[in-house]
Amino acid sequence: MQIHVRRRDVAAIALTILFQTAAVAFGKQAALALPQFTPGYIARNGYYLVSLLCLGLQAITWQLALARFPLSYAYSAMSIVYVNVLIISVVVFGERVTPANIAGAALIMAGVALVARYREKEA
Repeated sequence: MQIHVRRRDVAAIALTILFQTAAVAFGKQAALALPQFTPGYIARNGYYLVSLLCLGLQAITWQLALARFPLSYAYSAMSIVYVNVLIISVVVFGERVTPANIAGAALIMAGVALVARYREKEA
């Protein structure tokens, strides 16, 4: 199966990754900023609302990506979100990174590279 990739196709996956990563980061910030876990506080928490907005945008761009790429390729590309979240957890939230975290992120990246390379040879 040959895939002709255009910039807008890559943009759909890139935006999906961006929106999913942002949703996770805003969700984490929302949880940290929440004084109590009640429906009222959640509804008034701007970070939760932005997280939900990002999830909605991610759903739209994900459909655009799925219309253009095989599911296995698109889903593999989404694995980059795990690496992004690891970076954000350190840079933004000051969380500790363990060697296991780094090894896991490296394994994910290697898997994504293998899937992409396999697709190129298949085409």
